[in-house]
Amino acid sequence: MIQPITHEEILTGLGQDYYCYMFGTNHHEYKCGMWPTVFDEVGGIGYLAREGDMIVGQLIFLPKKYARRIALATSPENSNIAGTMVISCLYVLREYGDKGIASGMIAETLGFCRKRGYTRVEAIVDHRPPQEAGINTSFAPFRKFGFLLDNSREGWEFRPDSRMCSLELQRTGEQADPGDV
Repeated sequence: MIQPITHEEILTGLGQDYYCYMFGTNHHEYKCGMWPTVFDEVGGIGYLAREGDMIVGQLIFLPKKYARRIALATSPENSNIAGTMVISCLYVLREYGDKGIASGMIAETLGFCRKRGYTRVEAIVDHRPPQEAGINTSFAPFRKFGFLLDNSREGWEFRPDSRMCSLELQRTGEQADPGDV
């Protein structure tokens, strides 16, 4: 079951360790004081996928202005800082791969962004095929939603196979151009 991360979970922790792919470490809570501020400003920071009481997946997002403050990779071509949300972490336990969890969390995030007036979403992904990239960095689930890969530079300098990808969101009520899909 995919659910939004709550304000209480940010303040008190998740009750169990979760793996943060972005930093390659296990965490028990969101220790950075920025997360409550982000939550209060935009109404959320991401989603957790659970099976029973166990966390099996996580997606974390934050506005581009905060991503830049903490030196996360963002697309340099996009100057629409106020209208851009950055997915900073997407993680699904290996044994729960290929069950639509990553796609479900991405879909929830896109709906969240549209409702709050964001016009662009960026993410850092691995451009290699999914079997090489691994479940948690693959571009594959993002491609399903129309994200475009930017091959002009690495997403993270320390991960040469990482790239930025982005999706321009339509405003509520706009119709998609069939050529855009």
